[in-house]
Order: sequence, then C-alpha cells, then structure tokens
Amino acid sequence: MLRPLVSRFMREKHGNFAMIAALASPVLMLLGAGAMDIARYRGAVDELQNVADFAAIAGAREMILANSSKTSIESQVNNVITSRMSAKFNGQPFNKTVDVKMDDNEVHVLLSFQVNGMLGQNLFPENGLVKSDSIAVATSQTQICAITLDDSENKTFMLDDEAILRAEGCSMYANSEGPEAIFFNDASEVLADMICASGGITNESAKSEAILVDGCPPAEDPLKDRRAPNFSNACDEVNFELASSAEEASGRLGDGISDFLSDIGIDTSDRLRPGVYCGGIYIGKHVEATFDPGIYIIRDGSFIVDEDARVRGEGVGFYFTGEDAYFDFRKNAGVRFGAPETGDMAGMLFMEDRDQSDIYDFRISTHLAKELLGTIYLPIGRMYVDAEQQVGDESAFTVLVVNELLLKNSPSLYLNTDYADTNVPVPDGVGPVAGSAYLRN
Repeated sequence: MLRPLVSRFMREKHGNFAMIAALASPVLMLLGAGAMDIARYRGAVDELQNVADFAAIAGAREMILANSSKTSIESQVNNVITSRMSAKFNGQPFNKTVDVKMDDNEVHVLLSFQVNGMLGQNLFPENGLVKSDSIAVATSQTQICAITLDDSENKTFMLDDEAILRAEGCSMYANSEGPEAIFFNDASEVLADMICASGGITNESAKSEAILVDGCPPAEDPLKDRRAPNFSNACDEVNFELASSAEEASGRLGDGISDFLSDIGIDTSDRLRPGVYCGGIYIGKHVEATFDPGIYIIRDGSFIVDEDARVRGEGVGFYFTGEDAYFDFRKNAGVRFGAPETGDMAGMLFMEDRDQSDIYDFRISTHLAKELLGTIYLPIGRMYVDAEQQVGDESAFTVLVVNELLLKNSPSLYLNTDYADTNVPVPDGVGPVAGSAYLRN
C-alpha cells in the first residue's frame, strides 16, 4: 500500500515546487539571518576600531597643547568616545578604559561592545563581545611636507606603477573623504613618518614604512591667506619662445662642454628676466636657459621645458594665472630651480591662482628635475609626476600643497627636509610645525 502511494507522489508534478519551497524556506531564512549577523559583527569590529583610533588621536593632539593636562586630555577623549559611539551604535551600552600617560606622551583607549545577533551569539567569536585597542603617541615636533586639499570622494593621493615616495621624517595629509582617498598599489613604496587621510586608505604596498591613519580631521590649507604677488596687467613678453634644433645645439657646444663651462663660471645659456609672460614660456629642445632672480607671471599660457632642454634659476618664483596656465617639464629636461628668499613669493617656487576655473595637470616627466627647492602650491591643480627615476633628490627641501598628487610610471619623488641647509624660508603651517599625533599600533 505505501509503495504505490510514494511512487504516485514522486510522479506527481503539480504542487511539488510549492511544497519544496515551503520546506526550504526556514533553511533559507536561517542562512540569510546568519549572513546578516556575520556582516553586522564585522561592521561593528571596524566601526569600534575607528572610534578607538579617532579618540586616541584626539587625545594625543590635545596633549600637544601647551596648557593641556591629564584631566583635559581625558575629558577630550571621553567626549569624542561618547559622541561617536552614540552616532555609530545608536546609544547602545559599551565599556571604555582611557589611560593617559603623560610621561610617555601616550593615550591608550580600550573599548568593548556587545553585538547581538538575530540567531543569538553562537556565530560570533567571544559570544559577540567586540574589543578595540588603540594607542596614540604625541610628538613635540613634526614636519609637514605634503597636503592634498581636494575634499571630494576622489582618489587624490595615488602611487601607481612602481612609484616611490621618499619623505623620511615627514607627515602627509589627504583631505579627500572617499573610501580610497589614498591609494598605494602593490608595487609602490612609501617612506614617511605618517600619512593621514580624512577618508579611507587602500594600501596594497608591501614596502610601506609610513604609519597610515584614516578618519583624520581635514588639514586646513596652510597657505589660504598667502597673497598673490603684485604684477602689472601689461605683458612684458607675449608667447615667449626659445628654440633651436638638435643640430644647432650639438654643433654649438658639443656634449659636456656646456656643463664644463658652467662649472668654471662661464654662462653659455640664454637668459630670461622676471616679468609678465602672456601666453606662457616655451623652452625648446636642447636649449639652455637661465632665469634671473625674481617673479615670473605665467598668464594665459603654459611653461614648457621641452625634451633635452636645460633650465636653472636661483631666487625665482613662478605664478600661474588664467587659461592653460600650468608647467610641463618633459622627458630628459634638466630643471634646477630655487625659490626666492625674500619678497612676495619668499619660499614659494610654484604658486597657482586660487581663482582658476579649470583643473590643470602640472606635470614632471623628467628624472633630471633634480632641484625643486621651495614650496609648490597648487590649490586647484593636479601635481602629476611620471618620470622614471629620481625627482627632487638634490633639493634641500620640497613642500607640496596641491589639490591632488599622482605618481605613475615608476618615479621616485623626494620630499627632503634639510631646512637648515638653505636660506629659502618655509611658509608657516608647513615644514617644521609644533607637534603631531600618530597611532602606534
């Protein structure tokens, strides 16, 4: 009797799908609830660590202040924890321990939080108890050598194609709030003290030696009050160009002769004088040019140093304003510039008009840009370095305050910090500053 009934049931097509679905529904619901529980737990781990890190950094920054005390630091840390835990976890209860070690310049934050799952706590490590531990250290002095100002959600600080950033003894900040505000690919290399992003950091580099901190407060533009240099609306030069053929250049001096004459004090190069260069400056292939000390206004045009050209100048500052105002240092172009020691652009090597309506690429494609002494300020533009070797390695110091910084095509960008080796001043807010805070763990 039973066997014919089973056989008939198996042959029956009508209603089988509904029955199977009904039988499978509890299993599917359990699997879905389990997946949601796991996602909730992992999210809580990340969020709690972010709160602990942010609170510890806030306490370390409070420690830097001259009038800070253990009580004021603890108060700052507790306020940050309370505010952020309320925002992240809707006021659910948590435990905290704040340990301020004044003698060691450290702030230690330990947080714990119970994650409740739809299926109970059995799926979670330690039955859902999440713990986060963070230690921040305050330093008496730090050196800021790079800030990317773009506060959008773009990648604004990127190292790609085996790029190397050498900034030992330096701290760098990225104001982008995007999840990949800072992006280092797996073949890149970063040497710095600390790199801090308002948004997230994607670090695929196996050679990064910097302390990486995400969720930092945005760094204020330290040069926002820096005034543009005074200049006349009249053009001193229009579409200025120095050009010669390769044959003329090689026949004029021969390989190495120009360098030798320069070393013994004989200047064989064309000379440029400070002024307003409407339509820009073009230094052609194989041309050698010396820039006399002073300010060069690059207006409604670009500053191009073409392949195999050579340019140099001490006490020079370049101000870019108007349409197509940018620099382009092309392959094998030799570049040696040092910023003014005094005047409107003291310490400023390259400076962009803040009122520019378009974003331009300021490009360095030559590994012979050995000396870039001073501060490069591009509040609207993009600093793009795609040379294949060292850039700026012979500068006493180089500071970047730019909208975006992109390194590609395996360059090695040096941001040196030998401030005492030059009389070129460092603008307030960059270079040596009064202190910093970073995460030790």
